[in-house]
Amino acid sequence: MDIRTRLSLALVFVSLLSMMLLGTFAYYTSSNLLQEISLRQLDALAESKRRDLNKVYDGWEDNLRLVRDRGQLRYAIRNYVESDDPQELRNIQNTIQGITVAVEEIDKLIIFDIDGEEIASFGRSKVTHSKVPIGDDITYVGTFLSEDGPRVVLSTGVRLDGALIGGIELIMNASDVFDVTGDYTGLGETGEAFVVIDVGEKLVVLNPLRHEVDGFTGEQMQESASGDLKTVFTPMEEIPAEAQEDYRGESVWLATRYLKKMGWGLVVKVDVREEGKRALVLREALFDIAVALSAFAIIGGALLGFYLARPIQELAVIVERNRHGEGSLRAEVKGDDEIAYLAESLNEFLDHMEQEQQNKNA
Repeated sequence: MDIRTRLSLALVFVSLLSMMLLGTFAYYTSSNLLQEISLRQLDALAESKRRDLNKVYDGWEDNLRLVRDRGQLRYAIRNYVESDDPQELRNIQNTIQGITVAVEEIDKLIIFDIDGEEIASFGRSKVTHSKVPIGDDITYVGTFLSEDGPRVVLSTGVRLDGALIGGIELIMNASDVFDVTGDYTGLGETGEAFVVIDVGEKLVVLNPLRHEVDGFTGEQMQESASGDLKTVFTPMEEIPAEAQEDYRGESVWLATRYLKKMGWGLVVKVDVREEGKRALVLREALFDIAVALSAFAIIGGALLGFYLARPIQELAVIVERNRHGEGSLRAEVKGDDEIAYLAESLNEFLDHMEQEQQNKNA
C-alpha cells in the first residue's frame, strides 16, 4: 500500500472518528437538555394547576361567606334560637333551600345552633363526620368520597350584633377539581394530572384518571403505593422527580405540589417513553447528518490525502526514473517546507552521483 493510500485512509479514519465522537457528545448533551426542559415545563404546569386548585377552593369559601353574610338568614337563626318559633324555622328552611337551588355547586347546606346541634338542612349529600367546633373563621372540615364523587366540607360560625348565634356547614361538589386535572394541555398523549388524598392507610385519587388499568380503582395502600401517588407526601415534594414508576408500571417524570390547606397532593406527570421520542428524533436527525458528512469526509479525505502525498510521490518517481538511466531528471523545488528541503537534497545527491560517474569515466 503506497503512502497516498495510507495517508488518505488515515485522514478518512480521523475524520469519521472525530465526527462520531462529536455526534455522540452532541446527542447526549442535547438529550439531557431536552430532559431538563421537559422537567421545567412539568414543574411550571404543576405550579399553574396548584394555583387553579387554590382558586377553586377560594371560590368555595366565597360561597360560604355569601351565605353567612345574608342578613335574612342571620336574623332568622337568631329569632329561632331565642324563640323556637316554627315560622322562623320555616324561614331558615326556605332561605337555605333557595341558596342551594340557586348555586349548583352546593350539595348541601346545614344550619347549627351555638351548641353544634342541627337546626335545618337542605340538599342530597349523605356525607357524615364528627362534630366540628363552631368558630368565627371558615374551617376546612375535610374531603369525603361519596357515590356521586368527592365532596368538600366547610364550616363557619354566624354572628349577629357581635354575638355568636350559630354555625353553617357547606358541603360542596368538588367536581370543579376535574376541570383543572382534566386539562392535559402540555402533557402529550399519555401525561396526566390528578389529586391524591391521604385517608389513613390508603392513598386515594379524587379525579378520574386518564388511563384505565385492570385492578386499579384509584386507591392504593400506603406501604405498597406506586411512586406517583406517594411521592407528593414525601420530603421530596415540589421537586421534579425522574424515573418514578406510576400506577400503570410505566416509568414517568413527575412534578408534585402539596396543598397544605386541604391536605391534597397534586401530581403532574409525563411518560419517559413518550418524552424520549424527542431524543430519538434528534438521534435520527444526527444520524442523517452523520451519513452525509461521512460521505463528504471519505471523498474529501481521499482527495486531500492524494493532494498531500503528491509531492512525495513525485520524488519517488524521480528516484525510480534515475535508477532506470534518466540521470538528468531533477525534482522541482517548491515552497520552503520539509518536502522542498527533501527535493533540494535529492537534487544535490543526484548531482553528486552524476559528478562521480563523470570522474570515473574520465
